[in-house]
Amino acid sequence: MSNSSTDERLNDFSEKIEILGKELQKEIEECQNRDWDSALECLMMGFGPIVAMYLEARIKGKLIPITQNQFEKIELIMNGWLEIYARYYGEEIEANFSVRDAALLFLETHDIQDVAEILTKIPNKN
Repeated sequence: MSNSSTDERLNDFSEKIEILGKELQKEIEECQNRDWDSALECLMMGFGPIVAMYLEARIKGKLIPITQNQFEKIELIMNGWLEIYARYYGEEIEANFSVRDAALLFLETHDIQDVAEILTKIPNKN
């Protein structure tokens, strides 16, 4: 039996996933024309928020029960942003990283760009 507080948090979580998914799709469509000022700007647009959302769902008070479908969407979105990050440096990758691994790396490093560099093995070239 679910309660209204859990249902509200689940709905909010689902809405955030949808918003971040739409932002990724928009970015993919415009990617050829986008000229990022920095790789960090790219990460802050989508990769950072999706990792933060996952962390919030996992460590803030009561856990939000993430469905398999939501988990898959989160990872697709996160990996899509990592592919855009790689393109910023002129690299093409097929990202297939775990959001859990990204979240643990962030908790360890406290730096979203370090997390992207560790996962993609693409060093900051700025």
